[in-house]
Amino acid sequence: MSDRGAKLKSLRTGLAIPGEDRESEMGMSGDSLDGGTVIILLTVGVVLVVGLLVWSAWMPIARREREREEQTAREEEEKLWRIAFLGSQYAAIVESVLAAVKRLQASEAARTGWLGDDFDFTVDIRAIIDKFQQARALGDAIDDLSALGELGPGDAEIWCDAKASINNLEAAAHKRVRLIKRCAREARLIDKSLNEERKDALTAQQRAELHGKLRGMLYGAEATPDTAPTSAAADAVMARVLAYREVKELIKKARGS
Repeated sequence: MSDRGAKLKSLRTGLAIPGEDRESEMGMSGDSLDGGTVIILLTVGVVLVVGLLVWSAWMPIARREREREEQTAREEEEKLWRIAFLGSQYAAIVESVLAAVKRLQASEAARTGWLGDDFDFTVDIRAIIDKFQQARALGDAIDDLSALGELGPGDAEIWCDAKASINNLEAAAHKRVRLIKRCAREARLIDKSLNEERKDALTAQQRAELHGKLRGMLYGAEATPDTAPTSAAADAVMARVLAYREVKELIKKARGS
């Protein structure tokens, strides 16, 4: 019995136990899974961060685009309302005024404070629309009166009064229209003047730099001690001539620009 037990003990020692092998494989597999999980989590984290950055950069652009689309739709709706409310002729005049206001507000003169802070024409535009609306209402009324047939003495008098009121209303509206458009033209002229001043300043700066360069070439050469042989005099003169011509050409180009 003892020999048999020793043999069994020796057999167990020399052979691997299946259960222990499975536990070892599972442990190694677990270690490998943990490493892979970390890589996956890091990848997901990076993707999320990049996605958030892209989203945060895209959102303001999308918001501005949406606001522009809403503004365009609102302006188109208002335009259609003015045509229905005022008629195509009066509405076209209002559109031209609104376009002039936009040009004025976008001008450099307005953006840089040359026109001050108070160039809101909302009150004027409302007054123009109101005058045109009243003029259209009176025009429709006298058209209806004329459609009744030959005008009697009382009809003719009121027709003339209505026509005179229409002319006065249109004159008052057109006066404001001309004023707003004149402001837009003046803003454009200021922009042109500012642009010319910048060009003149740049040209003056370039001219001064070129004059300095020319003086340095001419008078600096004269102040240099004459240590060269006499035979080099012609070369020195030609060098001055070429330098002078070069600088004069640069000045000419600067003036032309």
